[in-house]
Amino acid sequence: MKWKTIAAFASTLFCVAGGMLATAAPAAADGPCPANRICIYDEINFRGNRILSGSTNACFSPQDFAFTFGTIVSYDNNLPVNATVWGIYIDGYHADRTLVSGGFSSNIGIANLGGYPLDKVCMGAARP
Repeated sequence: MKWKTIAAFASTLFCVAGGMLATAAPAAADGPCPANRICIYDEINFRGNRILSGSTNACFSPQDFAFTFGTIVSYDNNLPVNATVWGIYIDGYHADRTLVSGGFSSNIGIANLGGYPLDKVCMGAARP
């Protein structure tokens, strides 16, 4: 009889512990930038809207996303390649900032970085 009580208690304890782990997972999913990804944010300290990419040889425009992404204010690059923010000017594209592989910045400090409709973020050897 004693074993049944211990088994019931242990079963309840494991269910409670499992419930705690299950509720902690969604909070962790919104945490730091995952391995092998680059994350750009439109607020300081890795906050605000986030764009996440795992590509190592492609470009995207931050302004093409359905939500209103502001400008690139902070980033975390966990890719094995650099990413470059390309700004569009009258005479074509110019590299405005390199987001180095393994690098991060909680406040880039460049006004309007990636904020215009044709601006691009290109990873690896890709170019606009």
